[in-house]
Amino acid sequence: MSSSSQVVNVLDFIPKPEHDAIRKGHSTYDCTRNIQSAIDAGSRVYVPAGVYPVTQLNLKSNFEMYGDGESTELKALDQSLACEFMVVTYVKDGGTSNPSENMRNIHLHDFKLNGRVDEFGYSQYYYLLAVNATSDLTVERVLFRGFRGDGMYVGSGTLRTTERHNQRIVVRGCTFDGVAKDNRNGLSIIDCDHLIVDDCVFKNIGNAQLSHSVGGIDFEPDHDWSIYRDILIIRCKFIDISSTNTAGITFFNGHQKDGNIHNWVVADCQFENCYWGIDTSAKAKTLDSSPDYLTVLNCRFTNSVRWDISVGGLSVAQVSGCIFERAPGSGPGGDAIRLGAIASKTSRNAIKPVITGNQFSGIRPQMGAIGVLGTVGLVCAGNVFVDIYGSCISFSEDESPDGERKIDQVVISGNIARLSSTSLTKVVPMSFLSTSNQMRTTRGNLAFNQSFEYSNDVQSGVNRVADGAMIRFVGS
Repeated sequence: MSSSSQVVNVLDFIPKPEHDAIRKGHSTYDCTRNIQSAIDAGSRVYVPAGVYPVTQLNLKSNFEMYGDGESTELKALDQSLACEFMVVTYVKDGGTSNPSENMRNIHLHDFKLNGRVDEFGYSQYYYLLAVNATSDLTVERVLFRGFRGDGMYVGSGTLRTTERHNQRIVVRGCTFDGVAKDNRNGLSIIDCDHLIVDDCVFKNIGNAQLSHSVGGIDFEPDHDWSIYRDILIIRCKFIDISSTNTAGITFFNGHQKDGNIHNWVVADCQFENCYWGIDTSAKAKTLDSSPDYLTVLNCRFTNSVRWDISVGGLSVAQVSGCIFERAPGSGPGGDAIRLGAIASKTSRNAIKPVITGNQFSGIRPQMGAIGVLGTVGLVCAGNVFVDIYGSCISFSEDESPDGERKIDQVVISGNIARLSSTSLTKVVPMSFLSTSNQMRTTRGNLAFNQSFEYSNDVQSGVNRVADGAMIRFVGS
């Protein structure tokens, strides 16, 4: 996009008698037709400070729209169907299934979108920014406020059978504020090949009436042709996403086929007061399955209501250099990391997970700071466990409905388990290893084949194995 392109000012298209009310923020004038005329007229559109009531604005290729930061506000005119998509690329069946024909080269920055959820309430399909069949889109320093459904939707068309693909989208320095926790997702990804979410804040998002796939960022492909791969989420904050069944980030791989879904990195992020930090909804995997490659690096998880990270049926997940903590008085909490899952009576084992160099502090687990329902090929090494109100690592021994739950090929080495004070010996019932049945500590007797436990430093006051349990690691 040429920097010499002439800038079009939207106020030049709006009747002058309306300018003062727009600047003061109390205009009721529908600015949609006027701003759309400005968009159609130029490749660089400037929206000065003020509040502009709008319905739907349609974007185009090779285009830039910007304002004066949060003082430039595009506000939903009303709660009618006309306001379903505030800013859009293609909707419904627009575009084609060929990404080379996508709308492309769009830059949106420095303004505010307001869906008015605190006035109008939840409505699933009302999006502030809807993106379909789009390549090379950058969204910077945009405040998504009060979205009724999703703040930003990156989809495959809004009709369920429409195949569309998005490529190379960057969301940087944005804030997604759900305001009333009566919405769906801050950022919803149905289809995107190469996505960067950098230095964004997701807060006050959720909906207690809905189930999974609600929260900060939700990856939920709809078809086997859907794509989401090469994802980088870095330096983001997920705050108070705490309604029941909401997550900071959710990864779903149920439509994985021919390399369409893989490679997700979450790095240097903070998760504060989330119901789940990172949740995964995954189909069952084996050692022969295509890897997912989820990598979580140098993140901090504070006061999650349930688990911080779920590695359900994912294959090849790494969690390294992270801090998992519960502040005193933060509630019962749950496991920091949960490996494996059971859904619809089907076991899903975590395949080849690597958990290294993390610190777990003050966790009050259901099973263990690391709770293992099922895993094959686990490496757990170099972690530090401090003041765990239960077990550091707990292995399930109850039978799964399909009999496919497995715990095998486990290596546990070089970890430290300790109490921060000798005075906590009688207060914190901490053990390094334990067994569980129905997520409760039991006096089980488990033996793991091709598995090793060695060079772990279990310090004074911490039981190596919970009282009455026996856990044997049977090497190859």
